[in-house]
Amino acid sequence: MMSMKSIFTILAVVCLALGLVSCKSNNEQAAVNVNPSNIPAPADTSVEDSIPKELTTEQKDARKFFEQGNELARKDEDQAAADIYQKAISLDPDFADAHLRLAMSFQVLGKKDEAEEEYKKAAEAYQKFVRRNQKDARAHFNMGIAYNKIGKPEEAFKAFRQAVKLEPENSDSQYELGIAYGKTRLYQESVNALQKALEIDPDNYRAQEALETAKINLQRWQAMVKQQEAIAKRQAPKNASSTNKKSSANSSPTPVTP
Repeated sequence: MMSMKSIFTILAVVCLALGLVSCKSNNEQAAVNVNPSNIPAPADTSVEDSIPKELTTEQKDARKFFEQGNELARKDEDQAAADIYQKAISLDPDFADAHLRLAMSFQVLGKKDEAEEEYKKAAEAYQKFVRRNQKDARAHFNMGIAYNKIGKPEEAFKAFRQAVKLEPENSDSQYELGIAYGKTRLYQESVNALQKALEIDPDNYRAQEALETAKINLQRWQAMVKQQEAIAKRQAPKNASSTNKKSSANSSPTPVTP
């Protein structure tokens, strides 16, 4: 079973770049809890303008619990952290970050089914968030993480691609996009994204390892394509000859019986 510290260390990097742990303003965090059916956006108003300006008391309390859960997770008190994240979610059911952290806690605790369910809820909550906060790269990134965890690579790919579009100089987003490209067998694009991740952060060891794998996959794919092209060229004359014989046979005059 993985230590929570190891996962938290990895996520700390993401937090610094993307603000996973309460790095957004209260106004932006409030967007997670907007019910689109209750707050319609005027036709001549941007989506962001429809987001509430203040958090409710419950939402503020939920974020306090969230910070407590993070502190417990840092101490490897995983079950206690999970309990606190659940309290945060009970106050704010659309708190996407809390769902994501709870899913991670369940995963560390070996609660596979519970973790998968929370990853699903996290993806749904982030999806709701980005509908009203479309330019939040952090939310798109985290949504991609959640979708990856529930086995939806296409949705994850779209989320990471949008995160990179919004923040092209983010090494973690470029890395995840590179991995997503590899899963869809777009090996050249995978190499390009991973190289970009390393240009941004030469110390991104995950990108270094993934880039080597991506290059090997690209070379194998290119070799396979060349082999298939060579086979097709060798078969072309045979196919042409066969076609000509059939054509000649079909065009032969039918003998006339006297």
